[in-house]
Amino acid sequence: MTDADRPLAPPLKTSRSTDRILVQGLEFETIIGILPHERETPQPLRVDLVLEVDSFRDAAASERIDRTVDYAAVSRRVTEIAREGRFQLVETLAETTCEALLAEFPIRRVTLRAMKPHALAEAAGVGVEITREAPAGEGA
Repeated sequence: MTDADRPLAPPLKTSRSTDRILVQGLEFETIIGILPHERETPQPLRVDLVLEVDSFRDAAASERIDRTVDYAAVSRRVTEIAREGRFQLVETLAETTCEALLAEFPIRRVTLRAMKPHALAEAAGVGVEITREAPAGEGA
């Protein structure tokens, strides 16, 4: 079969825009962990977020914060969830936080990395990274 005989590839489907808001190195202290001393003494937690939204075009054109996701409000909410939750597992914190962010903000997809920088003396940090999406028809 020659190139002339091969069928043409279907046109690429264009998808809606995806823009990302990044929050890196959000640090605060909270009760997290399963060990007895972790249940009594707050320890540092570092969170990175990637918030995927449809587009910044409206916000950029209008210069209005209500046309985008307010990363300061998201950061406050993440800190609040972590401090109030007093989670045993970082995995539980990550799941709970992603669910709340998708429900409360116009976000299509969120990737969250939570690191405990002092969990192991031999490591710079230990943590988890998850990505969750808003159900179809919800989010951004």
